[in-house]
Amino acid sequence: MTQQPDAGWYTDPEDAQQVRWWNGVAWSDQRKPLVPQPAPVSQSPIPLQYADEYVPMANHGQARFVQAPPTRKEKDREVRKNNAMAYTGLVLSLIALLLNPFGVVNILGIVFSSIGFAKASELQGAGYSISGRGTAKAGIIIGILGLAAFGYFFLQ
Repeated sequence: MTQQPDAGWYTDPEDAQQVRWWNGVAWSDQRKPLVPQPAPVSQSPIPLQYADEYVPMANHGQARFVQAPPTRKEKDREVRKNNAMAYTGLVLSLIALLLNPFGVVNILGIVFSSIGFAKASELQGAGYSISGRGTAKAGIIIGILGLAAFGYFFLQ
């Protein structure tokens, strides 16, 4: 004895454009048009236009470099590299403020810092984030303070 298929709608053996009810023993007279089933949709998260380009785990094991924010030492090194005049002006102003044998060193500190300040404006215009503007300002202020201190002590 052969096993019969379960009851249900099957393609009609007499007309492939219709489905017919099989009651589990014989075909019934109930028929209806065949409704085509849509093609299965891909469940891929990648758009089909990029499917050929995607390779799973293609970047696995490659080093990923995340640039840490610059440290204070690196910022100072960048200022010296980008704007040496501002840094030199600050150093001259500090030396003149501490030692102050003549007011000439203060004047040099102010001049170098002023040139560094102008250079910092150019660097910022070119997109540099570390330009030395603060270093130049500090050199100008300390140079003026040193020059004022020299004038005060010289006049006494």
